[in-house]
Amino acid sequence: MERSGVEEGSSAKKAKIVSAAESAASEQVTVTLDSKLLDCSICLSTLAPPIFQCIDGHMTCLGCSEAVEYDCSVCGESADIRCHAVEKILGGMTTRCSFSEHGCTAIIPFMEKLSHEAFCPHAPCYCPIAGCRPYVRKPLRDHLSMEHPGLQLSGVIAGDLYPMRIGEGESAHVVSLYGTGAAFLLVVDRSVPLAGYTLSVIHLASEPAPGQHDFKYKIQVSTRAGIICLSGKTQSVGCLRSPYQPCASMFVEEDIWDPEYSPVYIELR
Repeated sequence: MERSGVEEGSSAKKAKIVSAAESAASEQVTVTLDSKLLDCSICLSTLAPPIFQCIDGHMTCLGCSEAVEYDCSVCGESADIRCHAVEKILGGMTTRCSFSEHGCTAIIPFMEKLSHEAFCPHAPCYCPIAGCRPYVRKPLRDHLSMEHPGLQLSGVIAGDLYPMRIGEGESAHVVSLYGTGAAFLLVVDRSVPLAGYTLSVIHLASEPAPGQHDFKYKIQVSTRAGIICLSGKTQSVGCLRSPYQPCASMFVEEDIWDPEYSPVYIELR
């Protein structure tokens, strides 16, 4: 009888230990962490498996590790140690979408954050017109027609160098290419007062249009210092996911050119 009581007590003790272990394993802990601690020490992008580190703990992503031949660019030590512990931690983490302030309520696995945000319908878009605030995702072409109805519109024939005057305070001009249905935006950036004008052209494409370069352009202005030209392939934009940065632009100093009296000539083809 005594032996049976001991066995029952031992079984109960084991069951209690197992229950406590299971409870601890399923417990979730909420912590606050500086997101920069989860960035690659080289490219500064968010880390994702496989992750490597040196003996001093500097972590790098696979692409950067291969690029530097597994030598730590911070301390110079060998950085070929697989960081399994951090990979497991990242695999068990969840996070809010970066666009929660714009209405997204999704709680997503940390490792899926970038892929989610790439297609999040709440992601803000940016307008190339100075002073315009980010807006809920929609094609830039639709945003311009709805929020900037006062933009001047000119039509041009392919291959013709067409003059258009830029009025005082005018920061953009819509240009349509006859016979194609294509529309373009001549952007006039005056963000540096008393310095000059930065001119660039984008093709207002329908989404998605990554890397699309269907048209060529030429911008030309006559200044007191001579003729200045810029030509190249158009940057096709459906929706700008970050503040506008032209692929190419032409800067004209204010003291040699007045756009109100000397037009911008533009050619599209």
